[in-house]
Amino acid sequence: MGDRKLVGSLLGAGLGYAVVRYNVFKGVPWDQLPVYVTNKAIALVGLLLLGLSRVVTDVHRRKHLGLGGLLLVDVHVVMSLALSWPEHYPSFYGESGRLSATAGVSVLAGALGTAGLLWLFYATSRGPRSEQRHRTSLVPGLGRTVLAFTAVHVAAIGIGGWFDLSSWPGSLPPITLLSFAVAAVLGLLPKPRSRAKEHD
Repeated sequence: MGDRKLVGSLLGAGLGYAVVRYNVFKGVPWDQLPVYVTNKAIALVGLLLLGLSRVVTDVHRRKHLGLGGLLLVDVHVVMSLALSWPEHYPSFYGESGRLSATAGVSVLAGALGTAGLLWLFYATSRGPRSEQRHRTSLVPGLGRTVLAFTAVHVAAIGIGGWFDLSSWPGSLPPITLLSFAVAAVLGLLPKPRSRAKEHD
């Protein structure tokens, strides 16, 4: 499957899951689909693409998947800023109306992860092409660190509802739990040796 078809399929599956879990079973109003619900799917798929970019062996596919993941994460950040109100995330705010400590940890981890992604993009775009063919990473360990920050980011948001299966709408696990699993599994997998296509 080509990378475009893969991304399209993942986005379709992610959005379908989010719609079924939140709109259908949880009863989130349909007018929240364009931003609130779609944002969840975009975040999950962006993370999945970033994780996959760590474990594919072809340097070109790794770069394409990584850039696709970065783009979706950027969209997620913008959409999340638009949603950063107590009406959307009441658990993030205390009685004072300020972010709670848990929310602060989540925001900090998300910001650090995004900064790491931007640095990876910079290093990839600036690094010599010949060097990129033979190194598994231009910034060793940073990809795994970004996934670790992401795991903290989503855990701080949703861990309170992970273990009460009776609270899962339609018995479907939260997207934060799925995201944590993706970050943990793909972050812990050993990174394979890179290979460029023979005709390059």
